[in-house]
Amino acid sequence: MTVVVAFVSRKGGVGKSTLARALAAVAARRGLNTALADLDLDQRTSMRWQRLREAEGVYPPLDVRPYRNVDSAIAGVPEADVLVVDTPSHVPELTAEAASVAHIVVQPAGSSFDELQPAVELFYSLNASGVPKARLHIALSRMLDPAEEEAARAYVEVADFNLLPGAVVERARYREAHNRGFAFIECPGEDLSGPPGIALGALLSKIMEKHRLLHQQRSGDKAAGAPAPMPVPLQHGRGLSSYSKAAG
Repeated sequence: MTVVVAFVSRKGGVGKSTLARALAAVAARRGLNTALADLDLDQRTSMRWQRLREAEGVYPPLDVRPYRNVDSAIAGVPEADVLVVDTPSHVPELTAEAASVAHIVVQPAGSSFDELQPAVELFYSLNASGVPKARLHIALSRMLDPAEEEAARAYVEVADFNLLPGAVVERARYREAHNRGFAFIECPGEDLSGPPGIALGALLSKIMEKHRLLHQQRSGDKAAGAPAPMPVPLQHGRGLSSYSKAAG
């Protein structure tokens, strides 16, 4: 069963593609069969990044493809463990569609009122349209110092939406990494213990838990309570996994 994670936002430049690419890279490195769908057919940010990644020979290789909508993306990668969906901003129809079918919806937001208020309003709108609040998560992005992160976190908590731990900070080396086809989490010295990695680690945990629940539902009552097969760790530069086959 494929777990769908949609990255959405009304505003551009908040770190949506940055986080989508990083999550795809982390999931692939953990041995999950991972696909990244680029729904922004005008910008094609993730597609351009994928071409850089291929040219640089970055490991692990990622399955990144353009799609017109999330339904075609899901149909296009039936064997994927994880489908990361990078949606365009300013296209409310695609945002609503992706949020309605995704198991996890992530909206990056910066520290300013100009970014936080639209983020909260979008989640209010999605929740009113029927998307459960439990699926909606805000990820703090492009933070410059702890003080503004604390203020942004307080704002989101008052709005009563799920807030991922950690935060993506603003670093020049992250942009340099993107220019070479790397995700920011693949920069030397980065791992899941730092503030940006903590947010990705939290998402990865949610994906694994959702995959376990989907596996149990598919297996029926007979398999209920049995843990889903875990991904095979990366060994000696290989990213092969029996996870998707075992999950069925």
